[in-house]
Amino acid sequence: MNTKTAFFAYPQAFPLVRDAIRGASQALTSDSVSIKPWEEMNVLGFKLDNLVRENIDSADFLAGDITYPNHNVFYEMGYAMARGKPVLPTVNSAIKDAVESIRRLGIFDTTGYATYNNADELSRTLSSWEKSSWLNLQAVRRDFSQPLFILDTLKKTDFRNWIFHAISESELNFRSFDPAEVPRLTASQAITEVSASAGVVIPLISSDLVDADLHNLRAGFILGIAHGFNIDTLVIQYENGPAPLDYRDFVRNSTSRIETLRHVSEYCQETLVRNQRPQARHHGQKNSILNKIDLGSSSAENEASYLDQYFVETAEFSRALRAEGAIVTGRKGSGKSAIYLQVLESHRESGPKRCVVDLRPASHDLSEMREALLSVMSAGVFDHTVAAFWQYIIYFEIILKLREMALPKSKVNFELQKTLAGLEDKFSLSNQVVSGDFTSRLKSAVDKVILAAANSKNPETLRSELTNFMFESPIPALRDAIVELKQHFDSIHILIDDLDKGWPAKRVEEQDVLIVKHLIETLQKIRRELAKRDIELQHLLFLRRDIYERLVELTSDRGKYNVINVDWSDPLQLENLILTRVATSVEPDEEYHAWEALNAPMPGGGAIRRLIGSSLMRPRFLIDLCERTLSFAINRGHEVVEESDVDSAVEQMSLYLVSDFGYEIRDVAGTPDDIFYLFIGSPEKIKPSDLDTILSQLDIGIPQSEVVDLLLWYGFLGIIAANGSKVFIYDRAYDIRRLEAERRSRGNNLEFALNPAFLSGLR
Repeated sequence: MNTKTAFFAYPQAFPLVRDAIRGASQALTSDSVSIKPWEEMNVLGFKLDNLVRENIDSADFLAGDITYPNHNVFYEMGYAMARGKPVLPTVNSAIKDAVESIRRLGIFDTTGYATYNNADELSRTLSSWEKSSWLNLQAVRRDFSQPLFILDTLKKTDFRNWIFHAISESELNFRSFDPAEVPRLTASQAITEVSASAGVVIPLISSDLVDADLHNLRAGFILGIAHGFNIDTLVIQYENGPAPLDYRDFVRNSTSRIETLRHVSEYCQETLVRNQRPQARHHGQKNSILNKIDLGSSSAENEASYLDQYFVETAEFSRALRAEGAIVTGRKGSGKSAIYLQVLESHRESGPKRCVVDLRPASHDLSEMREALLSVMSAGVFDHTVAAFWQYIIYFEIILKLREMALPKSKVNFELQKTLAGLEDKFSLSNQVVSGDFTSRLKSAVDKVILAAANSKNPETLRSELTNFMFESPIPALRDAIVELKQHFDSIHILIDDLDKGWPAKRVEEQDVLIVKHLIETLQKIRRELAKRDIELQHLLFLRRDIYERLVELTSDRGKYNVINVDWSDPLQLENLILTRVATSVEPDEEYHAWEALNAPMPGGGAIRRLIGSSLMRPRFLIDLCERTLSFAINRGHEVVEESDVDSAVEQMSLYLVSDFGYEIRDVAGTPDDIFYLFIGSPEKIKPSDLDTILSQLDIGIPQSEVVDLLLWYGFLGIIAANGSKVFIYDRAYDIRRLEAERRSRGNNLEFALNPAFLSGLR
């Protein structure tokens, strides 16, 4: 009998896990599988990390115990997956909360894992490892246009911002995983992103930072994948912190901003060189048509270079492209960023004299500024100061962009050289200011306001002090400078996105929304001021729909703003979105075959229609669901998507929604992030009295009626219509007032419905 060998990775410090693995290993000595626990390696005279990789390479498969998530084990599993080894994750389900912690992590959503309670059960699992293990069969092409992949952090600290600033300065295009946008990174997604890259940047963060445990586990896993694909990777941490044994030698330490910028800048240059080398490192198999389907990333920022190939030009996009001034609203994952990027690209391609000012802060301290100002001034003075602040910021960013546009011309235009030199002197446009990004400049301006408010000795004169030292004097000069450069541009287009990213978790305050209100009014004011000087300015502000609804509550005139809502309510449009992505990823003669393989017939109207029903009508969720379905189908060896693949994808997405979707409501309304756990075991239909009983467990200072409204608004709950059908907010074009009217009309017959997207995760 041909004995297969397995290398078993696990943390040694936990006796229940260690003893079960040792017992299973002994029980298999005469079987067809030979287990080599990592402790049995002969480390004398060898570097441990090299020896671990050699043992993985020589084994037939890797078993890795994830009962207690461990950085070294995650690294080894990522390495094995990239080397084309079958990987068998195991979890001791007798350990309290072990399965739940793995579910919350998300990495093993698409690989699955085997559970055991004792050595005998683990032994049986190892004997049938070929049925339980996961082997990556997906092949991914190099993304030459965006060759760098970055593991982003949840909290945008200075250290993190230095890294992104250095990358921005290098002009190297990148993709990223941002847990603030998509909380879970699956193994399939990680392999796809890393294998498409010429370089990978991984920051390790201090254990006292929020989300450090999950982030550093992802870091170890991604680094293992990168090493398995032989990708030179930049792993960087701030100051000296303990790094796991398997990759301690690969970590660079940084003790300052300058050192961080230098490390990252040098690495970006190296990545540019590596990106020109041919790619030859994939273990995937291209036998199936499913392997050829590439739906792209669910995050538009990661698909900026390819987005135009499959972007669906909706009526909302056309309105945004034509609008003189508008607010583009939509729920998270509705496609606002895709429209932002396409409008931005369209304006840039419209001619060299079009000034396009794109402002996307990676983070900001506007809430800190709000707190500092409100502590020392009245509401009226606060409003005046914030309005002046925005006017200064917008004018300053326009000047910077106009200077950037004019610099090439100034090489042969002496008068323009003198004009630009005068601007640089008048507005203190130092190299640090000019080379910095919008995030750093916004932070600097906020810090000045906070410092001035803290140092003011007389609250009565604070308004004049603030406006004089920073705003009222420079604003007219900035406006005049724009007019002076008028001949060098024909129009100005301002696009602003991601302001909601910098707000604190656990409820957006009224004053935070007022800051956005003042921004909108400032943009309108600047447009009028420049129009008087024959300068055309158009602006688009991209806002989450829930933030906009809060804004409307604070505004007496609901029709005051030009609003373009990009939320999706038509299943056929979403189906066309996926069809377009499928069609652009394969050869023309394969389009029909590829679509039929993905959208295989099954009860409920086909695979895509079933996935749409579990997507909350959000493109990001739908793309993620389709990717998960493809991953299950490919790695199970299916030629077409089968019902079991859809079921597995829906179940994993449902678990994600139950565990992580609550953060979206919490960040705006202050509800608990685990609010959906209250509904575990609930029936699909819930009577109002039963709903009151469930919500009575909450004690957060928010009336139950408001919580019900929130759950309806976000689509977690719907109502049972008179004809027995389930009606959710997207079935009524997101008109909450219409849904409320139907709810009242049901009277004593009212029943609520749980959204099908959550059902599997609540069982």
